[in-house]
Amino acid sequence: MALPYAESLTSVEQANKAAAIRFIEGFNNDDWDAVRDVVAEDYLFHHPLGGTVHAGPEGMVRTWAGFKQLSPDSWHPIPVMIAERDYVAVLLPTYGTFTGAGEKSPPPTGGPLAYGMVNIVRFAEGKIVETWFGMDPLVEMQQLGVMSRQPAGNLSQTAMANFVAFQLARPLDGVDFDKVCAFDDVVVAMGPPQDDPRTRALKIDVYRFDDDGPRVVYSHRMKTKPPYGGNPAVAGEISRDVVRRWFEQVHRGHSHIAIRGLASPHILVHPTAMPCEASYYGVDGVGRWLDQKWAAFGELVVEPELVVARGEMVAVRWTARGISTGVFMDQPATGEPISFNGISMYRIEGVKIAEIWETRNTLGILMQLNPEIGGGTHH
Repeated sequence: MALPYAESLTSVEQANKAAAIRFIEGFNNDDWDAVRDVVAEDYLFHHPLGGTVHAGPEGMVRTWAGFKQLSPDSWHPIPVMIAERDYVAVLLPTYGTFTGAGEKSPPPTGGPLAYGMVNIVRFAEGKIVETWFGMDPLVEMQQLGVMSRQPAGNLSQTAMANFVAFQLARPLDGVDFDKVCAFDDVVVAMGPPQDDPRTRALKIDVYRFDDDGPRVVYSHRMKTKPPYGGNPAVAGEISRDVVRRWFEQVHRGHSHIAIRGLASPHILVHPTAMPCEASYYGVDGVGRWLDQKWAAFGELVVEPELVVARGEMVAVRWTARGISTGVFMDQPATGEPISFNGISMYRIEGVKIAEIWETRNTLGILMQLNPEIGGGTHH
């Protein structure tokens, strides 16, 4: 039976994706000539802290080679990459170890680096001319040892009991999980390990508990090698419209009724854009996540600036503006206007959002609340 809709890539979109993959693999393999080949002479990139930099090919090579000095084993798997017209959006986790030293870098900690990004790249005539880095500089600087880490949140008694029951029913040793997250009513198991170059898929299983132990109530599977590019049987415009309504009714309207209408019952939020790190589950979890933002920043409005959609996947570059009216990460309210930006990726199931990978400039927020924050060196 023929599919009801087929959304195929144009030859230009296919070429752009191939160039974007070569760009990332250039970093992974220290192949700086590959980077030079795909980056335009007038290339510029937008960093959440560094601002807009007119880099060109050599500037990009210096930036990436400099990071490789700090973490020679660092690399990016590419689980998701979508293309639309002149744009490519990519979910791009970073893995490595901070063992090296640079001219202005902090001393190496020897510890792991693991943080997520959602980047959007613009092409012209087959070359990369512009990149927006969607990342949280606070997470990166915490892992570099420049900024102190926030204390980890404690699991509720119910969530801890669920985790223990899950471990007893399905021992975690030797199981192909990347991370297991426990919530009050479910356990979410994600894997396989995404920092393993042999990994070729991403899977999610949600377990709920009854008298017979944990049972799967939701599953999702996605191949990630080659990078997942969206389901061609799903119209990107439908997915784009779901996300548009999310911004209008939830981010602008602060409506909990809209959350219930637009969020899947099993929605997962990855607030640092790591594929296997979920901090919020379900409609109520998403509501708590948003309530925290709305309490800290009154009159918060998040406006989309650039949208890339393909199949059921949508990436959005956005800017948020509000007023500091509540405590945010131990910083008291200032009563002053505040703004920050980020890039998020959404996965749609039917006409509801099933996953959100978010990046935001948390360090930029803290620096606005307290100018003494962020005095350390940032590479």
